[in-house]
Amino acid sequence: MIHSDKNSLLLSTGLGLKGVGEILSSCKSTEEVETKLRDFGEKYLKRYNLFKTYKDGVFAGEIKLPLIPIISGMPGAGKTSLAREVATAFGIGDVMGGDAIRASYRELISKEEHPEFFTSVYGAWQFVGDGKETEENIVKGFYLQAKIMNNLMERIVADRGIRDGESMVIEYLHFLPSQYDSNILNHPSVIPIVLRVDSMEEWRRRIEIRDRISHLKGNSQRLIPALEKYRMMQDVQCEDAKKVGVPVIPSDNMKEAYEKIMNIIFEKIERIIETKDMSAENIEKIKRVMEERSLNPDKK
Repeated sequence: MIHSDKNSLLLSTGLGLKGVGEILSSCKSTEEVETKLRDFGEKYLKRYNLFKTYKDGVFAGEIKLPLIPIISGMPGAGKTSLAREVATAFGIGDVMGGDAIRASYRELISKEEHPEFFTSVYGAWQFVGDGKETEENIVKGFYLQAKIMNNLMERIVADRGIRDGESMVIEYLHFLPSQYDSNILNHPSVIPIVLRVDSMEEWRRRIEIRDRISHLKGNSQRLIPALEKYRMMQDVQCEDAKKVGVPVIPSDNMKEAYEKIMNIIFEKIERIIETKDMSAENIEKIKRVMEERSLNPDKK
């Protein structure tokens, strides 16, 4: 199994497959691996040692804080692709996609009470204010959908992530830090990141090729006329993130964006190694989770 092999630690360095392959084919010992990593650059060796320290601490039962990157952005910003890269690098098996969760939740939520949740995010303006397609209503419609999605995703982060200690990568469109409990957002395990596309030309190109890469039924072209609305929502999301110190990363160049994401994650890993564990009793959602779990037969 790849991620139970000690050599899988090399994936966390951010080196490409060619570099990892070169190390594996030429190095026989840990010392040789470390020397080779230093030849590629000190940052790769530092990442290797940091993630090894984290994993050793986890396996020893000393570190009980998982890794929970939250990667957000509009369609075409690269959140799904970058989430996969992060999950592969750190051996994280759970990648939560907001589109699937939103589709599932439509089976449970009332369409009469929340009609704005049953349309595209760029069409939610129909159910806001005077129902006119204005920038104000487009933004308000986004906030309404986001409120529901952030409540759902925050529950997953609090319950399965912080409470149970499960590492996971979460990627979804609607992330607005202001709609999160600050105790969750500032938890050492939680690593929120917002992606931003600056070039409309690059943005359009990515939407145009989605049907050949990930959305094979050809439904992505409907997003092109909505790009201006997405730009409005992107501006709101980025401004919201900046107000609370959540990193906003330009993703026009995906390799550069990935490198910045890796730097952010390793900054958090350093903090986790120092912290080791943290009580979450002050988080309201976790209090509710504990009350619910008290209903389990083994808790009675």
